[in-house]
Amino acid sequence: MDSPLARVILTILSGYIIILLFLSVYDWIAEEYPRRPANPPNSERIQYPFYHEEAVKALQRFSRLPKTEKAAIKENLATSLISMEQWLAHLHQSDYKIMCMGELHEESTRNFLAEEFFAKFGADALLLETTPKNLKRLITRMNAGRDYFPLLGADIMKLLRTVKDTNPAIKIRGIEETDEQQKGPHGPSNSRDQSIARNFWDRFQPGRRHIILFGALHCTNEPNWLFKNLYSQASPPVRERMLNVQVLGEHQNGPLEAFVYFLDEIGIKKKHFVIPDTHSLHPRICELFQPLNRQILKKYRSLMVFRI
Repeated sequence: MDSPLARVILTILSGYIIILLFLSVYDWIAEEYPRRPANPPNSERIQYPFYHEEAVKALQRFSRLPKTEKAAIKENLATSLISMEQWLAHLHQSDYKIMCMGELHEESTRNFLAEEFFAKFGADALLLETTPKNLKRLITRMNAGRDYFPLLGADIMKLLRTVKDTNPAIKIRGIEETDEQQKGPHGPSNSRDQSIARNFWDRFQPGRRHIILFGALHCTNEPNWLFKNLYSQASPPVRERMLNVQVLGEHQNGPLEAFVYFLDEIGIKKKHFVIPDTHSLHPRICELFQPLNRQILKKYRSLMVFRI
């Protein structure tokens, strides 16, 4: 019946549907075309006052050491910290087949890796912290010329494009735990990393060089995390060709910022640098910077540091 009340109800319903459609389209646009965050990097030298006190105390203790020990520490640091160019040359000559690179999901990290690592280093496979389904969407966006799209909160387009430009034949795979794996039977602890490890081995190609780019904790050598799972499951020849690396900006971690400040103050001034073997550092460094030792040096064989 075409009554006035019916027309009013129909008008209200039509308006409601239009609003829902508008909100759905708005949400889709916001999700599919996210805005690049406008967060200029903070270049202040001291951003962690609490840990800066540790740097000050370390400098004081260092100044009281005998001249011979100070010289030995500085010599050790000068040889243990190398440039990116030196490290890349070392990697080119090495026989590493599995490199687990642990990162913080930040724009600065992804930019650094794209420009200073993936633009200059070849690999056969790149394994990412995403599912195959989501990776396919990312690759589609990249092929369509998209300039920006985040993975875990930070742009991944530049890195993917650089990887493909440098290594046209590289295999890019997503090895994150899938929804089906989440619903399946779980082990006693950290079933997610167990699933990721299985996904990695399913895509592993013996004799090829694999780079795993995941959140930092996944690449620690601690029990139940990804790298430790892979290491324990690998054959002895493969274990000898495995490396875990943490990638950190000088201001992404308080203990690291304190260490970099200390280096600058004692005259070991470097731009981007790498500690290829954290075990090679002078024992006094681990003593002076105990939080750094606990959080990073004990957990990763190599440490890559980029500076602003």
